Amino acid sequence: MRKLNRNFLFLGMLLLGHMAAGQESLPAAEAVLPAWQWRCVGGDALLNFNPSTTVDSSRALVFDSLPYARDYTVVVVYKPVASAEAAVWRLDYDSAAMRGLTTEHILSDNVTIRYTDSTAGIPVINTLRQTAPDSTAPYVRLTLGGDTLAGTVKVSEVLYFDRRLGNAMLRRVQGSLAVRYGITLGPVDYVDGMGGKIWPYADSGLYHHRVTGVGRDSTYRLHQLQSRSEMPDPVLTLGTDSLSEGHFLVCGDNGAPLAFGADGDIEVLDRRWRIYGTGDGGDYFHLAFDTRGFAAPDDSLVLLADGFSFRPDVISPDGVTFRYVVFPSDTGTFTLARGGAFWQTALSSGSGNGNRRGDGGKTVASSVYPNPSTGSYTIEVTGADWVRVSIYNAQGVLMDSYGDSGQGVYLFNGSLPSGNSYYATVATETGTQTMKLIVK
Repeated sequence: MRKLNRNFLFLGMLLLGHMAAGQESLPAAEAVLPAWQWRCVGGDALLNFNPSTTVDSSRALVFDSLPYARDYTVVVVYKPVASAEAAVWRLDYDSAAMRGLTTEHILSDNVTIRYTDSTAGIPVINTLRQTAPDSTAPYVRLTLGGDTLAGTVKVSEVLYFDRRLGNAMLRRVQGSLAVRYGITLGPVDYVDGMGGKIWPYADSGLYHHRVTGVGRDSTYRLHQLQSRSEMPDPVLTLGTDSLSEGHFLVCGDNGAPLAFGADGDIEVLDRRWRIYGTGDGGDYFHLAFDTRGFAAPDDSLVLLADGFSFRPDVISPDGVTFRYVVFPSDTGTFTLARGGAFWQTALSSGSGNGNRRGDGGKTVASSVYPNPSTGSYTIEVTGADWVRVSIYNAQGVLMDSYGDSGQGVYLFNGSLPSGNSYYATVATETGTQTMKLIVK
């Protein structure tokens, strides 16, 4: 057996006081930190944009510095590569006793317990709470992979707690890991590291499919700015440029197929998503849809979000991307729609100049002049914290884009070929407006 290069990050060795098994004595505002933690930082694969490393019978990671604990909890994030049984982790003690986990069995010395928790290609967050054998050594050895079993797994993170965690505390750990690695938990609420709810299952049960999210929580060093579910059949990638501490945006879909159904003179995607946001809010998000698996060819897609319509910023053979989307509330739903009549109606509905009133009475004014023009134009926006302007031709091709922030008045100047009509989408923190530009 050869050892892999240690492409990992030690996130601290914090020795914690021992507590009775299963006891939950910490106040809700406190968190339990792991006694030892490893997270891959340079592996050979990605799990929701985070690195993971492959271990099998010939490749292993070995750590000798885990503190001995009579009662302990191991939480590991891994993804089986094939259906064959694979070793995940093993703890070895000075008494020659061992504890461990494979993709199909829990190991305890010469006893194995069968379980079914993993399927090839689907990542899991596995938690094992055990009592250790007696040991005189202060440390135990942890091995990831390295057994004679034929299977292969990709391991992303391991947390070792020197106590048996109760269910409430486990939910905090699992919620953070689920967001980081795009893993959908069972029918439970997601909570952050301090116990705050970030995805309420009771309100979102219909949409508890392919749950994914972005968020920032220093408790377990989570700062996820881009996320895509690792469950089967994902099409949505959620992203943003920055997040404040404690802010999450989590979403899941209704499990419907990727097919469009008629709704008047337009077609609406059967699959819909629900969002749940926490924190200060006021942030914008980017939504990218991989449309290659749709049941029919794409045709002028727009995003429908809580009564607002958004024109895509990027159209490519792989899909469409909507940038700087601001949701008007902390909860809501969104999906895609298409249809020539709706496309033109959505674009022309904001063809003039106008004002938009945002939260707290903020008014954002936008205008374009001269309109019609001979080619050169100016777009003026006032009252916004940030602005993103995108110019499209009538076929939906992006012609130009501008962005700025922190100004009282924004002036964007450009020039377009004559004899055509164009559309300018003005996105700010209060929403999106579309204006029609006519060039003589």
